[in-house]
Amino acid sequence: MNTPAPAAAPHRSAATEQTVALATTFAPIVTGVIAPFLDGGAAFTATLAYGAGAGFLAANYMGRIPTKVREQIPGHDIVHAHRSPMFISTLTTGMALGTGALMGLEGTDALMAGIIGLPSIPGIVSLGWWAVTLLVPFKLRTVLRRTPRAAQPTVAAGVDGGIYPPNPHLVPLTPADDILQRWAQYLSHPNHGAHKGQELTLRTVSSERWTGIITSPLGTTVNVTRENVSSVYQIPADWILIRSGSHAGERLITANYQAPAELDVTTLAGAWTKHAARPGGVMAHTHLEDVQDDPNTGGQVALVVANENLDKIPHPDRASLAGALRTTPLLVSYEPRQNPREAVIRVMDHNPLQEGLNFPGPEALRTNEQGYITLGRGISGFPARIQVFDPKLGAQHVLIAGVTGSGKGGTLQLIALAHHLNGSAIINADPKGSSNPAIDKMAAYSGLGPDGAIGALRVWYALLQHRVAESARLGMKNFQPGPDRPWAPLILDEASKLLGETAEHKKEAVYIVNAGATLGRSLGMPVILANQLMQLAQLGGDAAIRDNIFYGGSLILLRSDSQQKHLVDLPENFAGCNPADIPAAWTEDRALIFDPTLPENHPSRTFGLGFAASPGAHAEMMRNWLLEDATPHITPAAIAYPADWPGWEDRDEIAATPVIDDGKGGDASYAGTDFGPGLQLPAWDIPKRPETAEDKILRALTDLSDPAGIETVYVHKDQIGAIAGLEGPTLSNTLSGLTKAGKAHRQMKDGKEVRGYYSCGPAPAPDGEGLVETSD
Repeated sequence: MNTPAPAAAPHRSAATEQTVALATTFAPIVTGVIAPFLDGGAAFTATLAYGAGAGFLAANYMGRIPTKVREQIPGHDIVHAHRSPMFISTLTTGMALGTGALMGLEGTDALMAGIIGLPSIPGIVSLGWWAVTLLVPFKLRTVLRRTPRAAQPTVAAGVDGGIYPPNPHLVPLTPADDILQRWAQYLSHPNHGAHKGQELTLRTVSSERWTGIITSPLGTTVNVTRENVSSVYQIPADWILIRSGSHAGERLITANYQAPAELDVTTLAGAWTKHAARPGGVMAHTHLEDVQDDPNTGGQVALVVANENLDKIPHPDRASLAGALRTTPLLVSYEPRQNPREAVIRVMDHNPLQEGLNFPGPEALRTNEQGYITLGRGISGFPARIQVFDPKLGAQHVLIAGVTGSGKGGTLQLIALAHHLNGSAIINADPKGSSNPAIDKMAAYSGLGPDGAIGALRVWYALLQHRVAESARLGMKNFQPGPDRPWAPLILDEASKLLGETAEHKKEAVYIVNAGATLGRSLGMPVILANQLMQLAQLGGDAAIRDNIFYGGSLILLRSDSQQKHLVDLPENFAGCNPADIPAAWTEDRALIFDPTLPENHPSRTFGLGFAASPGAHAEMMRNWLLEDATPHITPAAIAYPADWPGWEDRDEIAATPVIDDGKGGDASYAGTDFGPGLQLPAWDIPKRPETAEDKILRALTDLSDPAGIETVYVHKDQIGAIAGLEGPTLSNTLSGLTKAGKAHRQMKDGKEVRGYYSCGPAPAPDGEGLVETSD
């Protein structure tokens, strides 16, 4: 892009300026030498000429000569630039002229040579005259010592805006020469430049922009502004970027010949700068780096970076971020990074997940060495993965949340199929009875309906008790699966039907799921819950269930209502994710006025669209594989069962026997039966004394303790009360009594008591503080 060049001001050669400087320097000395030899007429004429010149130079020094008048004087630029030394020279020249003309050689000798007779009055006067006289060459030292350079050819502006010499046979100035010449003439010129001495060094020059480095004289800072540069090069100030260099005397400059991307609001960079990162905007004090086109979405992707005055990038609300970028939540993806000062923003022309992704086959659900399976694909194109087991930590719990029609059942079916394909013995509890028939076909044990579902939980709990006793007997810390000792996940669909406030079997179900959430991971028995809401009341009001499953396992958030966002504290890796932003269908808002000529729109559902992540991974928008029915992928002969448990043959009888007193009469607990080696307890037909409040609390604490006795597990008193069926003063007083008796103790951290948390037995030694806790 060519920009019109301003008319060049005439330049005096360096030799002319040096000549004037020499004349200004030697005028007092020369005048002092010749003044005594002037006769009366010549002295009078010289005096008149001196008076006129002195008056002009005094007015010039005080700036009293109008600019239009001064510009008519030959060499006005030199006269104006050297006004101070010229005025000083005028004063010393006048003294030399007056002394020589009036006092002759004697006066001249006293003025010019009296310095030799110091100390004396004539010597002091002579010293002062020489000091002022020599001040002139000192002020003109830059000009006097300048090395003359070859004269540059005179240039003129061409009709196309370029700068060319008047002789057509000479080579025209390059764009770089043009840039540097304008800078030297209007900005850095030592006399009339807007920013004297602030030089430009070009780095790159192209048809789109030029870049360079501005440096200032030592001891000063660069203060060139975008407005100054805009005036010289006739381009908008907004197209010019000036930013800090390596030190205060250096700035980096970029001058664009067209609007840069960050100012074009139709681009990601422009919309971010103008709307998202504006002062007070949803992403204020941030900027974008490494903006790239994204072939997966037809849009753009960039790295969000915090400015220097911001330590951590906030997690934006996605609806607000979409509004700032002038798009919809389904066309925006925001993913935080491990570095708290960085994130990834993706703005799409179309959502690549809209068409859906057909299930690629069983291999997608085979676990890798770290226990991950691929549930679908993220909006970034990367696989959407969750961890179903960890080689070191054990089985991983999973929580799936989403309203009816969000794809919750399909997600649960994929996870169940993954466990089946990887040899797990699935225990399925389906309170609705018809949620997912395929899971029923691949389960080792399946209970349908409310009564059948609580029966499945009882079977799973009996297996858990067996593995607790076996781990204690064999001293095993981590579960190691084998052909006869498989992973044994509990799948509970519509969890609120058993754990909710009005559920018929709530008390017993909460007790079982609590035990599994706390102990199941290290015993190869993960809990997989699916429910419409994630509120604590929907999970039995039990903090252990919430903390160990919701925060400690994999989380899949499908379409939901605003309660999920406003009533639940999402894990940190889900910050900024709002499942309520997911619409029920892929559609655009309808027109304001109905047009019968337009074809009717039948939008497809956003089935399986949500956010998913395992601990340590950041959630991004993803969509599950589309698998209508998993039955073709089930191998009946490969359905695993817990062969390590001798009580498996009695599973139907176990399913019919309550684990705790459900308030309907009798205490038929499993404290009861021999379900295998290591768990020998009295038969439940032997009369037992009624449990006291202390017995119930101690049993709850024992059930929740580390079976290997290695770690101290602290439990909140609300959890203890829920399991023991106690509350209020009875619970508090009994806990206090057990603490005083040394049968239980409170948690201590950093020398202070943690309010409300207890563990069984006496308090550990002080060096036992800081042990791993499995619940809050």
